[in-house]
Amino acid sequence: MGTTKRIRIAIAVIFCIGLGQTQGQLLKKVKNKVEDKVVDVVDEELNGKDKKEEQKKKEEDAKSGEGTVFGQGKTNVIDRNFIDRSNLIFFDDFENERSGEFPKKWKQISGTVETALFETNGKTEGVVQMVSSRSAIQPYFDEDDYLGDSFKIELQHLFWQKGNEAYIVEFYGRQSSRPAYAIYLRSNNVAPGSDNVVYMAGKQSPGWFTSQISFNKGNLKVIVNGQQLVNNPDINVRELTHVALRTLSPGSASGDGFTKARVNYFMIAKEGLPLYERMVTNGRIVVRDIYFDTGKYDIKSNSNASLDKIVDMLKKHEEMEVTIEGHTDANGSEEDNQILSENRANSVRNYIVSKGVKRSRISTVGYGEEKPVVEGNNEEAWKMNRRVEFVVRK
Repeated sequence: MGTTKRIRIAIAVIFCIGLGQTQGQLLKKVKNKVEDKVVDVVDEELNGKDKKEEQKKKEEDAKSGEGTVFGQGKTNVIDRNFIDRSNLIFFDDFENERSGEFPKKWKQISGTVETALFETNGKTEGVVQMVSSRSAIQPYFDEDDYLGDSFKIELQHLFWQKGNEAYIVEFYGRQSSRPAYAIYLRSNNVAPGSDNVVYMAGKQSPGWFTSQISFNKGNLKVIVNGQQLVNNPDINVRELTHVALRTLSPGSASGDGFTKARVNYFMIAKEGLPLYERMVTNGRIVVRDIYFDTGKYDIKSNSNASLDKIVDMLKKHEEMEVTIEGHTDANGSEEDNQILSENRANSVRNYIVSKGVKRSRISTVGYGEEKPVVEGNNEEAWKMNRRVEFVVRK
């Protein structure tokens, strides 16, 4: 083979090798490009899925209230002893109600109302919620004549700080079927009757608001989240018969499905009624300020004031005979609570007898945890269920 031919063959071989390397590099680049594109597409799909899941979670959270940070706005110290629990004539915290049903302790006036479970800040509680934009209910009593000239009301209600929200507490008198007086509780102000609107201090956040209303022979006070907003010495009404709760619910009107008006609890206490009259009228009185140490039945000294009132009443009305009922909360075993309730009822009888009341006028019984007045597994329910009741026997 000649030299020239060898050179040509060598050049051809080198060209082929170079072409092969170039094609290999090109294929490698194409492969890398394809892989990069696949990764980009997968990332985009995953990100899109994550965004959809995140949006779905936000919608679910909004329905439950979990996505909103609920607080109390600008809040002074709320007086948790505003209502003397021994004077309660009505209490409802909507616990252990079947969701979607009308609340058992209420009458319907208008709109659509239902019980539900509602979660805020990781805590699930029973509530009553207003399905229609304008709804009204009133506490269930056999007769709509239970308020009188002195009473207190406390309720906890939810403000979303959206739209036209309001809880209207309507009071009725004997002269008309229309409200004699109404208090508008709004997300940042209170409008009592025809008086000027009073605004709360500071910017208010979404959350539960505690409203407290005191009425005493025409004197009206309204306190919201610890801020006294109304102190009217005379609203020109001396006596009221019953109350209703009306709401404006923005979520129900807009159809968003979750920013409905909701109430967590509602209670009424009758103030100023003499002990004997309460006993005769109701057939019993409930006393929650008789104190014992946990698991004990020795009466603590800070119970004496309440017990001495019972003693005075029994001494003045010697014809009255009573049964003392002991009730415990659900902490501990049923057997232990039954024994504890019996011992506590006996301790109360022994105290009253030691003050000069005949033992034959007083019988005792313990019910343990058998007859709770409030269903629930929380401190608020336990406090309501730990009680001593005096029931008229004769």
